[in-house]
Formats: sequence, structure tokens, C-alpha cells
Amino acid sequence: MSIVTIDAQRRIYLPRELGFKAKKAIIVPRGETYVIIPVPDEITPIEADATIEELKRRAEAKARKEAEDANRV
Repeated sequence: MSIVTIDAQRRIYLPRELGFKAKKAIIVPRGETYVIIPVPDEITPIEADATIEELKRRAEAKARKEAEDANRV
């Protein structure tokens, strides 16, 4: 576990030892905590038969489930 610094403009600085290399991340609120999920630099295109809204809903549901499962460990 690491302690992060938050400056006056609410920017979060992650320690190098975390090895977080992504330039962007998704932050998922989880009760009174947050889960930070790195977003890859390159996105692989896919063909899907669902709408963008449906794909976003599925992705968010999967990310929340994975975050909940990680908290149970």
C-alpha cells in the first residue's frame, strides 16, 4: 500500500514504486473509496453488434464487478 499526495488543484501524484505507467485512468467510486483502472494507450478495434451505450454499460458493470471481487481478497 502507498500513500499518495493530492495538491491544491486536487491532482493526485502516484509514487513510482506503484509502477503505474498509463497516461489515463478510469476512477470508479466504491463507497468511500475509489478504484483506479489504467486505460491502455492503444485501443484494439472490435466489431460488435451492440450500441456504444450498451457496450459502455457492459464495460462499467464488468469493471465494478472486478473491483468488488478485488476488494474481497
